[in-house]
Amino acid sequence: MQEKSHSKKLYSEITLEDESISLLEWDSLKTHLSSFASTEMGKRAILSSEIPSEYELSKRLLNETVEITELENNLDKSISFSGVFDITRNIEICAKGGVILSSDLLEISKTIAAARNLKKILIDFEKRPSISSFTKNLIDNNNIETLLKNGIESNGRISDNASNQLSILRKELLSKKQERKILVDKFIQKNLAYLQDTIIGDRYGRPVLALKINYIDKFKGIIHDSSSSGNTVYFEPDSVVTKGNNIASLEARVTAEEFKLLQKWSQVISDNSENLIEMASILLRLENALTRSRYSKWIGGKTPIFEKNPIICLIGFSHPLLIWENKKKGAPPPVAVDFHINRNIKVVSITGPNTGGKTAALKGLGLSLLMARAGLLIPSTNNPIIPFCPNIYVDIGDNQSLEENLSTFSGHIFRIKRILESLDNKRGLSVVLLDEIGSGTDPLEGSALSMALLKEFANKSDITLATTHYGDIKALKYNDSRFENVSVAFDEDSLQPKYTLNWGIPGRSNALSISKRIGLDESILNEAANYLKPKEVDNINSIIKGLEEERIKQQNSAEAAAELIARTEILHDELKRNYEFQKINAEKIQEIERYKLSKHIVSAKKEVIGLIKKLRDQNVNGEDTRIIGKRLKEIETEHLTQKKVEKSISWNPKVGDIVKIKSLNSTGKIVDLDKKDGFFEVKCGSFRSTLSVNDFEGINGEKPNLKKSKIEIKSSREDFSFSKIRTSKNTIDVRGLRVHEAEIIIEEKIRKMHGPLWIVHGIGTGKLKKGLRKWLSGLNYVDKIEDAAINEGGPGCSIAWIK
Repeated sequence: MQEKSHSKKLYSEITLEDESISLLEWDSLKTHLSSFASTEMGKRAILSSEIPSEYELSKRLLNETVEITELENNLDKSISFSGVFDITRNIEICAKGGVILSSDLLEISKTIAAARNLKKILIDFEKRPSISSFTKNLIDNNNIETLLKNGIESNGRISDNASNQLSILRKELLSKKQERKILVDKFIQKNLAYLQDTIIGDRYGRPVLALKINYIDKFKGIIHDSSSSGNTVYFEPDSVVTKGNNIASLEARVTAEEFKLLQKWSQVISDNSENLIEMASILLRLENALTRSRYSKWIGGKTPIFEKNPIICLIGFSHPLLIWENKKKGAPPPVAVDFHINRNIKVVSITGPNTGGKTAALKGLGLSLLMARAGLLIPSTNNPIIPFCPNIYVDIGDNQSLEENLSTFSGHIFRIKRILESLDNKRGLSVVLLDEIGSGTDPLEGSALSMALLKEFANKSDITLATTHYGDIKALKYNDSRFENVSVAFDEDSLQPKYTLNWGIPGRSNALSISKRIGLDESILNEAANYLKPKEVDNINSIIKGLEEERIKQQNSAEAAAELIARTEILHDELKRNYEFQKINAEKIQEIERYKLSKHIVSAKKEVIGLIKKLRDQNVNGEDTRIIGKRLKEIETEHLTQKKVEKSISWNPKVGDIVKIKSLNSTGKIVDLDKKDGFFEVKCGSFRSTLSVNDFEGINGEKPNLKKSKIEIKSSREDFSFSKIRTSKNTIDVRGLRVHEAEIIIEEKIRKMHGPLWIVHGIGTGKLKKGLRKWLSGLNYVDKIEDAAINEGGPGCSIAWIK
């Protein structure tokens, strides 16, 4: 290809970074991004925007994108910029003493109203500190909005009530026009024979009638026009001319009064121009953040994490331009690729067949770095870890660029020379992307030059990625730890590239195998093989093939391990839920048993009293006394005799002991203890539980050696005073829960208190209230249930009186 003579001129006019950004097709991405803007103003701003090169600015843009994304995800409806107009130019006109139209003033009024509504939605310094930091500067300007809305109608017409003088003039004008209409109608009725029709026309704001040409001398008046045939003249009768002159004079006075009002309102805009221009700027900034957010969500973007060191961890990355082609034009979905570059790697060489996705991967990585700088999220399966790179230099010499580029060898070298010069003066981290380095010349010389250049880039640049077909470059990794090999996966069966990247494995030669599968003559293939060094080539290719097979095995093992971990986590969660469920049920059973015991004691007490009364009866005989004595002995045996506590093996639980958890029937290890309250923290597998001494035993069935010899029953109820005052302690909110869920929470609360308990259940369908009241009414320790007072929730809140 002939070298282009205008190359030096082209390079002198465009900076190296601008050219690199263009080669990465950033303009195409901006076009896609702008389509998500809410207003034309926002669209123009996106298309004309520049990529920041300062870390703080990029971080600020990214924070704004993330904050507004989270906000819109949590809102019932989308954030709207309806009513926001591009008012900056009109404000500047007013500031210079100009007068703008009523429709322009109305747009300013609508924008003020929209700004006030957006401010209410957006400001939250705790959740959205970045956005709130500048949104707070939106001044309400209610007085300007009210002034303009009262003076201008929704269609842009100045209202009759804008001023008393305008109202008087318009009323007088309307009266004069009605009078003129009556005169014209009278003329028509009187002279129908001389007119072509009865339609009242208009010429220059004057009413005209279609008069036949033959009767032109019959009437006095003014001829304003004639028909193309010449048979009709458009005539204003003399009787209405004077009236028309009066109307014209009134219209001029109305126009003058309207202009006076516009002048007055434009002056108000001028007086507040600084505040209004700042408002417009803030609204544009907010819209740009929302545009970035919606585009990022559309491409499945994840928030990038800026790394100070030259480290890249980008998993499942999809090229954003290919996502657009897929979603908008029905192209095949892009294949996701991974990038793993640690701080010790300086140069990554990507090898593989043509059309295998090497250049697309190169451009995609460069584009992702630009997106992060511009405050966009990156389409990937995880949160990408990437360096903040203010210096991104690209040499891509194929037709994939949007811009014409130098494709000859000298063109490549000229650009690489400029990149090396720029690296000498760089500030901040740098990334260099080179496509087909050293191509366009003799392969031996090109390979030698490529290796020398890559070693120089390893010394000067933080990260360099280069695509190549030269086999010698693959060997650099084994002599220099700063180099890494990556190959584009290729399917030899289908003879199609897979578009994925194999890290750590160089690409092997597929030319002869592909030619053989296509059906090229065997003799030609044998002749080609004779020109190669058979042992060396076969050994290299067999090593590479072995590496590929090993990588596939490791990948399958990793996937199997990930599946096993996921299943283990599911099992752990299920065990934990079962444990909590059993714990809650155990507490319920204990409460029921305590209630039954209390009931039996009361029953026995009543029976004993009755027997004693019977013994005191003077008529009781010896047999009755014997029977009563026997029954008292039975009651004593049933209720009063305590079981002897069996002595267990002396064991004092301590940290490090292995114990058996009764409810789970599994073992755990004591990792912490609370001597004051008698609770132990036990680790069982991957989760921890806090247990009392009754919840576990020794591994061989040993019982904890308790210091207290007698049974002590402690009440867990809080000693609330019997008060009718509602507080946070005697109020519980169960709205949104099912009946059985609410019962568990309320029962836990009841155990710790007595007196009134306010239960907020809401009104809704009434099922929750009905179910809870039915359950509470069956509890013997609940005295009564009633509706709360109106000021305390009324029918949406019940008061349960606990005994």
